[in-house]
Order: sequence, then C-alpha cells, then structure tokens
Amino acid sequence: MDKDPKEVLAELGERMVQLEDEAPELSAAFVQMDQAAYVEGELERKYKELIGLAISIYAKCEYCMNIHVKQALAEGASREEILEAAAVAVAFGGSPAMAHLAAVVMKALDAFEE
Repeated sequence: MDKDPKEVLAELGERMVQLEDEAPELSAAFVQMDQAAYVEGELERKYKELIGLAISIYAKCEYCMNIHVKQALAEGASREEILEAAAVAVAFGGSPAMAHLAAVVMKALDAFEE
C-alpha cells in the first residue's frame, strides 16, 4: 500500500484497457452499469462519489478509494466532506476501515487536492 495514488490509477487504467481487449463484453457491461449508477438524479454526483468512497473503504478496495477520492474532489467535495464520509465507513468497518482511511485515503487526498 505504499504506492503513489496516481500510479495506482495509471496501473488500473492500463489493466482495464487490457481487460477491454480480452473480455470486451464484460468490460462494456461494467462500464454501462457504472455510468448509469453515477448519472445525476435526486442525488448530485458529488454525493454518489462520497457514497462510493465509503463503500470502497468498507470493502478495502485501494483502487476504488483512489478513484473516488479523485472523483469526489473533481465534483467539488471538500476534504472535510470526504473525511466525514470516510468516518461512516469506519463506523461500519472498524479497525480495517480506519487503517485504509489512514493509509490510502489520506495519501490520495494529499495527491489529488489542488
């Protein structure tokens, strides 16, 4: 977990392109589902990114944590909002979620904040 958040996302992007080449139907279905989930409706996209972040912390997905920190910031979330959403994940996930918040999310915030 000592990887640079930008490197983590670059590696994921490369592997997603490879997966798209090798499993195009799976990739297309995932992209379609993912895009549908993040369409603005009653919830603004910023809040959907914060929900995604909390779930990724609970699920312990380093890739997703980095993506959702970056996207939440891009959608206008503040550092404080991100930490508050992360606190909900910690309330559900306990020590493992807290460790991921400290080790991954804080590093991603530092890397992606402008």
